[in-house]
Amino acid sequence: MCGIVGYVGGRPDLARALETLRHRGPDDQGLWEGTLGGRPAGLAHARLSILDLSPAGRQPMETEDGSLRIVFNGEIYNFRELRAELAGLGHPFRTQTDTEVILAGYRQWGVGVLPRLRGMFAFALQDGPAGRLLLARDRMGIKPLYFQESPEALCFASEPKGLLAMLPRRPDVDLHSLRDYLTYLYVPWPRSIFQGVSQLPPGHSLVLEAGRARIDRWWRLPTPGRARPRAELVAELRALLTETVRLHLISDVPLGAFLSGGLDSTTLVALAARASARPVKTFCMTFEPGAGLYDEREYARVVAERYGTDHTEIPVRPDLAELLPKAVRHFDEPFGNPTSLLVYLLSQKTREHVTVALAGDGGDETFLGYPRYQGAALSESWRRVPRPLRAFLAERVVPWIPESTRGRHSLRRAREFLSGSLAPADAMYAGWVTYFSEEEQRSLLAGDVIAATSGRQAFWHLDRQLDPAGGRGLVDRCQAIDLGTFLPGNLLAYSDRMSMAHALEVRVPFCDHRVVELLASVPASQKMPRLQTKSLLREAVADLLPPAVRRRRKLGFNPPVGIWLNGPLRPMLEDLLDERRLRAQGWFSPGAVRSLVEEHRQGRRDRTLHLWALLALQVWTNAYRAKA
Repeated sequence: MCGIVGYVGGRPDLARALETLRHRGPDDQGLWEGTLGGRPAGLAHARLSILDLSPAGRQPMETEDGSLRIVFNGEIYNFRELRAELAGLGHPFRTQTDTEVILAGYRQWGVGVLPRLRGMFAFALQDGPAGRLLLARDRMGIKPLYFQESPEALCFASEPKGLLAMLPRRPDVDLHSLRDYLTYLYVPWPRSIFQGVSQLPPGHSLVLEAGRARIDRWWRLPTPGRARPRAELVAELRALLTETVRLHLISDVPLGAFLSGGLDSTTLVALAARASARPVKTFCMTFEPGAGLYDEREYARVVAERYGTDHTEIPVRPDLAELLPKAVRHFDEPFGNPTSLLVYLLSQKTREHVTVALAGDGGDETFLGYPRYQGAALSESWRRVPRPLRAFLAERVVPWIPESTRGRHSLRRAREFLSGSLAPADAMYAGWVTYFSEEEQRSLLAGDVIAATSGRQAFWHLDRQLDPAGGRGLVDRCQAIDLGTFLPGNLLAYSDRMSMAHALEVRVPFCDHRVVELLASVPASQKMPRLQTKSLLREAVADLLPPAVRRRRKLGFNPPVGIWLNGPLRPMLEDLLDERRLRAQGWFSPGAVRSLVEEHRQGRRDRTLHLWALLALQVWTNAYRAKA
């Protein structure tokens, strides 16, 4: 795991840009500058040594004849198999790295090497004889890659800070992206919060050749086929998960796993323990008394004892919010999911013991673990209820349904289900997975912002995931949306930034493309029979689960921010959302913001994520303007 940065055209300060990414690769830094296709070009790399710790693994890495050169961030888990195949085709190897395998694979297959790679990656490869630059990002978007193209140059980096360091001036805020942030609590690809700065989408490549850039999609999620014999499918899944976890354990440095005691993390720890000759090091977050709804230490201890892990508990307190400015510096963009702070602290403490950690990210999207998938399935029957009755419930009953600000979400989900039942199915689901609605944004935002973003399509980011979704039922469409948007834009984004802030490599076996493709090819009726979430995963690993884990209900990995906002975080809320501060900023109506605060404080609505998103935005704005 590393940081990459580079350019073609112009002469930016590459050394300065590399320095901004040192946290991603503290073990070594390398820099090359020369020409590509007759234009100035440069590549730089901040290395976190995981495989082949010798100097031979240093990057930028080039072929022996100097014709190909690469900087690479990530891990290729099938590199040994590819290396053997390429060696049989006559390609020599000087290192034990997966980086060199990508170079040889490109020489053999060109861009066709991408579908052969199994892993997480973002890389930039220079083909000197062709005068070509290839940028590529893995299928699921586990590793990030930002770029900016202008008539003078194309610059790229793992994080916006590396890119911004190469630009002649700080870009303006993209107001369309600001509204997208309020919708999703993150800025979705291909945009960023900065005008003119883009994210390369997951499963895409960019080829710059003869002064022109072309972006191509090289991977798509498969569509579901027919149901298969269940015993056969369960056996295939168990074998695939066993193989996937084994591959994810390949490392020349200490390795561990995050453990919450839930189904996903227990599965990974159990399979890792079976494949490892040494006790697995596990790490669990705990919360102070009074936040018992969120605390999972009891279940994690059961799993740790069963599999003999070297277990560490990490306590969390309300002063976790003091980490917000640090987290913002690593995102470089506003990011509204407070779970990111937990991952920041978890990664910080975990890094004191290991360099690599397995995490269960992607389990809910891949195996249908979210309650909203049950809601989508139920809605297909609910829509047969006469519309006047649905309208009565949505318009007359919903306003009287209370909500909890203490982490109990059943009433909120009932509100969302009933109020969304009048909308088309896809719009209903969009309402479930977004936050500030269009109506709320029109009330919240200043008139100038609304005017500057007129004509904006509210759910463009979700809709684009449905282009190839012909033939999918509603639940399968919802899964495709989540795998293409929420997972890379939210969960994998904070997993990367918060872990790399501490030079910790996080690996996510449930995002292995072979696992994702297997489950995507199975119809929802087989993945979620009788509304049972994660049924295939539960059956595949039933013998590995302690009884306490099998019986427990799903609990998300979230801090008790809703409770804290009405308690120890109240001064922070009052300060950052102060009326004078908001008026000076010019984006929001202070009265609308105050209404959100009062609704949450009085327990009328759970506004936890809305308020946290505004807090995170204010912290980002202060940091951004201070550097402008």
